[in-house]
Amino acid sequence: MNAAFIEQLTSSELDQYANELEQAIDMHELWLTRVNKSLIFGCASHVHDVAAKPHLLCQFGRWYHGMDDTALLDIPQFAAIGAVHSRLHDVARRLLLQRQRAEALQEAEYEHFIQLGLELRELLKSVRQSIKQNIGVASRLMAKVFENAKEGVVITTPGGVILNVNRAFSEVTGYSAEEAIGNSPHLLYSGRQSQEFYAAMWRALQQLGHWQGEIWNRRKNGDIYLEWLSISSVRNERNELTHYVGIFSDITTEKENEERLYHLAHYDPLTELPNRVLFQDRFKQALARARRNRRSLAVIFLDLDGFKDVNDRFGHGAGDELLGQVAQRLTAQLRQSDTVARLGGDEFAIILPDLGESSDVSAVARKVIDELAKPFTFAGEQEARITTSVGISLYPQHGLDSDNLLHRADTAMYVAKQRGKNQFCFYSPELE
Repeated sequence: MNAAFIEQLTSSELDQYANELEQAIDMHELWLTRVNKSLIFGCASHVHDVAAKPHLLCQFGRWYHGMDDTALLDIPQFAAIGAVHSRLHDVARRLLLQRQRAEALQEAEYEHFIQLGLELRELLKSVRQSIKQNIGVASRLMAKVFENAKEGVVITTPGGVILNVNRAFSEVTGYSAEEAIGNSPHLLYSGRQSQEFYAAMWRALQQLGHWQGEIWNRRKNGDIYLEWLSISSVRNERNELTHYVGIFSDITTEKENEERLYHLAHYDPLTELPNRVLFQDRFKQALARARRNRRSLAVIFLDLDGFKDVNDRFGHGAGDELLGQVAQRLTAQLRQSDTVARLGGDEFAIILPDLGESSDVSAVARKVIDELAKPFTFAGEQEARITTSVGISLYPQHGLDSDNLLHRADTAMYVAKQRGKNQFCFYSPELE
């Protein structure tokens, strides 16, 4: 959506008027044909054609006299149609009544009928072109579209003073037109974006003549909302900047729904940790950075020892609560740059990017094992103890891609379980 949308809608309405006029021309051509058949071949006249005030009874007449749009009525050719149409029907009525009485048709009268028909046809055709050229029509239509647009519209001076806003602007922001006009768009400033953001926006407007993107603004009641904003510059025939036109729509709900769906697709609902999908994505990104920076990386695979016993003894609700506490403890032991994820069941994985010595990994593994060995309290102060078995693989020593590295960490974890649990094991080819 951009500032051209008002112009496009205006053109659409102009075309609608033009199409209606084309249909009106077709209707009257059919009427002329019918009357001529009656006059020449003696066919029965339509009752409306010989009634009093027949110009108000034909299809075209009902359309024309039912038109109340002042924009059309102000066009001279359109206003002239009424008188010509009325005279045409009066002459046709006299001729048809003469034909019914078997009187000879007066050539001059019939010629007058033909000329009035031609005059009306030319008036109808010229109105369509007048619509396109008539500034008054375009201006009125522009005002109607501006006011009724679903998107909020704001027009400012080059210096940023608000000249006009539409109804949708007031509905979204809470500011009436009287409150906004004379003010600046800073009225809506939320503080969410930096000064650099606004500086980049104005550079784009000055260099390209337009800008669009997401922006956080503040309503009159203080609520923050997200809008999709498109700003375009308006220049006159001398290429001088005269206005800026901003068109926006409130996308807060759409954004919230988008973020909610993303969260559901990428995070484990029980622990709020990244799930397997997001873990794989972050793993690949971490590997790409490690290759680029020639750094090491470790992946740690954890499986909880004794988790089934907790479920059997205290119930699945307690087991779920324990998994949530495990997630909190793991997160507390790691750096912000590390990733911990729940892969499913009681299996967790950790990515440790930008490593130094392998002893650093050992220290993290030992810290995790010690932390998870501490008692867990839940379900009315009931206490349970578990341990964890940990497997570790290193990039690039043990593999170059995420699937191999995760598989080899998993292999090392099973060896740690076989060796007595509550310990960690580094992968090596001999473990296969």
